[in-house]
Amino acid sequence: MNIFSKIGDAISGKSSNATPTLSICMMGPRSVGKTTVLTSIFHESQSQICDGSSIYLKALDSNTNTLNDYYTMLVDAVAKKNASNLPASNAVSEFQFGLGLVGRAESVKLTIRDFPGEYLTSTIKSDREEVYNFMANATVILIAVDSPYLMEEDGRYNTEKNKVDIVTHYLKDNVAAIKDKLVLFVPLKCERYLHDGKLSMVSEKVKATYKDLTDFFAQNNIASFVTPIITLGGIEFDSMKDSGTIAGEVSKISVFRPWETKPEYKPLFCPQPLYYLLTYVANYYEWQKKQKKGFWDSFLDSFFSFIKNDSKFLEEMKKLSRFVIYNKNGFIPITTNSIIKIN
Repeated sequence: MNIFSKIGDAISGKSSNATPTLSICMMGPRSVGKTTVLTSIFHESQSQICDGSSIYLKALDSNTNTLNDYYTMLVDAVAKKNASNLPASNAVSEFQFGLGLVGRAESVKLTIRDFPGEYLTSTIKSDREEVYNFMANATVILIAVDSPYLMEEDGRYNTEKNKVDIVTHYLKDNVAAIKDKLVLFVPLKCERYLHDGKLSMVSEKVKATYKDLTDFFAQNNIASFVTPIITLGGIEFDSMKDSGTIAGEVSKISVFRPWETKPEYKPLFCPQPLYYLLTYVANYYEWQKKQKKGFWDSFLDSFFSFIKNDSKFLEEMKKLSRFVIYNKNGFIPITTNSIIKIN
């Protein structure tokens, strides 16, 4: 199924006047910080447009209050030097944003849906189908990784927390839904490793841990990169302690400590997944135009009608490739494909 197949309904008349939609499918364990990343992207974009372009990102009305509330909680957690009270959910969550050019209404809707790891192995068929269908229509698959569990105590609790085997088996078993796509491994809570000059070690550990999966990507035209995120900024990982929870949950929890005397909420690198996404969309458009002629001529014209009528949007997307962090600061390629071109 093609990454733009959702728009096929609009082309065929099933959904007239539909706004083109790009989707990101997020996977990862509870409490890893996925909502934190979305909150940071949203708030950074409120104060500035995407670097080097006139593209803006704004949360749609249905999500604004939720993201604002979560932002307040993050600021408070850092100020109190305690991230343990941040909420974690085992339910699917979805956030919608509008993308457009400054001074104009949004041209594209961006939908980000977070699937807890439990959905990948759910005994409920509709849960598994929900993940598959959304993933098949997504442009980017984002795999969140809890970095302290990956790095500490020789990764003893990594499989338990980050569900490496479950994610690997699920994606390999559903190749039809991920072929020709972009997968981002996103290590979160990387503050300590940045401060210790070990961010590149985190990325290399991701590369080694998911080697079985990325070898599979290389055989199926799937591009994959490691894009680490500084989740909170003002506090960093300190140690692991017994969780004291019931059987079946993680046996260790992360304890954090302040990085500064008066720690502040200072996330870093949070917009990078968005930049990778838009760069990939622009690359995909150029790649697909070179493929076999036929249906795709009208399909692409329809999907990119906002670009056909205003080529400025495509031009601005292409500019973002210059601001993608690549081959430095722990941002590394693992596999490439025939589509993506960065720098």
